[in-house]
Order: sequence, then C-alpha cells, then structure tokens
Amino acid sequence: MNNFAFLAQNPDYRSFSKDCIDAEIAFKNSYDSCVKLTRTALDAAIKYFYAKNNRAFSDNLFDLIENAGLNRSLSDKLHFCRRLGNDAIHNKKEFSAEDAQQCLKNLFDFVNFIDNRQIAFKNLIGMENILQTELCGIKLNTPIFAASGTFGFGEEFADFVDLKRLGGVMVKCITLKPRRGNDGVRITETPSGMLNCIGLENPGVDAFLTKILPRIKDKMNIIVNISGSSVEDYAKLAKMLDVDGISAIELNISCPNVKDGGIIFGTDEKQASKVTFAAKNATKKPVIVKLSPNVTDITRIARAVESSGADCISMINTLMGMEINIQTWRPTLGNITGGLSGGAIKPVALRMVYQTAKKIKIPIIGMGGIRSASDAAEFFLAGASAVAIGTANFSEPSITMKIADDLEKYLKSCGLNSIKDLIGKVKA
Repeated sequence: MNNFAFLAQNPDYRSFSKDCIDAEIAFKNSYDSCVKLTRTALDAAIKYFYAKNNRAFSDNLFDLIENAGLNRSLSDKLHFCRRLGNDAIHNKKEFSAEDAQQCLKNLFDFVNFIDNRQIAFKNLIGMENILQTELCGIKLNTPIFAASGTFGFGEEFADFVDLKRLGGVMVKCITLKPRRGNDGVRITETPSGMLNCIGLENPGVDAFLTKILPRIKDKMNIIVNISGSSVEDYAKLAKMLDVDGISAIELNISCPNVKDGGIIFGTDEKQASKVTFAAKNATKKPVIVKLSPNVTDITRIARAVESSGADCISMINTLMGMEINIQTWRPTLGNITGGLSGGAIKPVALRMVYQTAKKIKIPIIGMGGIRSASDAAEFFLAGASAVAIGTANFSEPSITMKIADDLEKYLKSCGLNSIKDLIGKVKA
C-alpha cells in the first residue's frame, strides 16, 4: 500500500493531505468509499496545484486535469481516478480491491509529483531563501518567532504551523517551582487587543526538562522564557536549562501580571543588569532579555543589559492596563491589572524598537501588536533583526506562516535579496 502520512508533515499541503489519508484508511473498510474519497482528494490536490502555479481553475475536474500541463501518462492516471470516482458517487458499480488500489496508487503518484516539484523549485531558487538569517549564532529559516505565553510549548500548534520554518518558539514561561497562576478572570478582550493576568502558570523547570523538552527538542528552535523572584532564581534556571535541545534563554524581567518579582527587575537599571549578568554567567546559551515598556526611558534599560552581557533584546512585553465592569463596579481581572497586548500597542512598541536600535549594538527581536507582514516590515525598518508574533496567534493559529509568506513577497517586490537588507532602513 501507499503511505500518504508524509503529507501531514508539511503544513503547506493541509488543503488535501487529510483527504488523501482518509482515502487510504477507507480502503480497509469499503472499496467504494475509498474510490469516492480518492476523487475528493484528487479534486483538492489539483486545485492546490493550480493555485501554486497561479492558474485560474474551474469546477470541472476534467478540464482541470486537461489544462494542468501534466504529461499524458499522469493525466491518464488522474482521469482514471475521476471516472471511477464519478461512478462511485452515482452508485453505478461495485468496486474491487484492485480498482481501489489503482486509484490510490494514481493519487499517490500525483501527490509525489507535487512534492517533488516543490522540492525542485526550492532547490532552483537556492537553499538559502531571502528570509533565512542568523541571530546570536542561531540559524533561522525565517526571522519570525512565536512569542512566549501565546504559543504554549509549540507542539499545540503543530497542525497549523511548520515549526521548523519558524525562527523559533519562545515557549511558555518556566519558573523553578510549578505555579498555578492567578485566581479569577485571567483574560479579557479590549479594543484592538486583550488584557491578561495569567500569572505565569507553568509546570516548573523539572517537569519541563523531564517531560516536555524530550517531546519538542527536535521540532524547532526552542527559546525558554524564564522568570524568578530573585537574581539567584534566574541564575539557577539558566544553569539548569543549559542543555541540548535549547537554543537560547529569554529572561522575563518584565511581566506585569504577577505579584512577586518580575517587573522590578525590568524597570530598574541596576536590577536588570544584575539579573542579566547572573544568567549570562550561568549558561553558555545566548541570553535574550525581554524588556518592559512600563518605564520612562527603555533605552537606558537596554544599554544596561547590553553592558552586562545580553546577546539580544526582545521588546516589548505587555503594557500595564485594567478594565472595570460597570455592572458590578469591580475590576474584570482577578489580578485587578494585567498586561495589554495586541494591535493597540503596536505604535508604542515600534517607537521603542526604533529608539533602542539607535542606542545599542546587539540585535533586537521586535514584538507588540504584529498581525501582518506589513506590521512586521515596519519593525524591521525600525531596526529589529527578527520579530515575534503574540496575541495574533489566538485569533489565527497559522498567522506566523502567512506573515512569513507575505513578507517574502514584499521583499521580492522591493527587489531585496535578503531580510537583512530591510533592517534599520527607515528614512528618518
């Protein structure tokens, strides 16, 4: 039998991969169903093929096959599937195992043709596409990250996103001990954004290292976001996480929705410097420091952590905000205040990236309200070397892939050969 499982490994094939796999499974129970599902899968696969080749397509499968530009042998195989599929749909005959097997084989030949063509195209344009880059010695297939707290541990999004195509995943924040998070309401929607006060709920570093990391370490670049209540906590976490499978450590010194630790380190230059120095001396991994926007001058904090050894800065974390229920006259969030994220904060984040990029030499991962390739391009122009997508993941789980695709198109439209050609080029 053929094996269509490889299709599920490529999110680009999601429009037809399930239909192909379903057809193969149906063979075990009903040859008629297998033939019907093969035709359904063929319809989806050839429409994918047309879309990839910028061809307009009709609803007539015969016309699609004839005008696809395929060689005659392959066209004949697809017509065979179409004819038998039509007979199955209209109950014109009963089908044998040989009929069903031949349909599956012909379909398999076609999806293999699609896959080989895509591989050949990638080889033609070169293995290093214009989005490939490097950050702190880490090779990135795209400069698009998933921001911590919005993407779980990455595996939750595997059905929607090609995890290896991401620059990396900043996984859910990890602390020394498990945390249950804040009580009461934790998330509320706001105009163009959301407020959250999750409270860093997580299983703790031991559970992460023994149970979670083994499952995910080969699937993506993993950046572990860590938080502590003392300088010693950060140093201990950084040391424990200095293991294979982890690409970098992100210091969360700026979380505004917990009652202890966190934000004091992100709003005080000396404390930010101490935490950075301690973590950097406890690990050989690149150290990324996530900055708080809830300060008078973010560039001073940026310079302080740079001087203490930070390899990179990610900015910004959420802004402090709150919401009041006018029916109960009480704050909506159980923690009273929370972190504001989403499109509403993009202008603030962009301004801070622009100001900071002019003051430091280490790279910046820009974040805050990015919902499109246009938003991402603004951050690159302002001086970011990479970007991270956060709140937008909640409304559109595959948004990182769309942003990567559209950003590549934008670069080509500008005549640029690399994402690096865009960084810091704002004309101001």
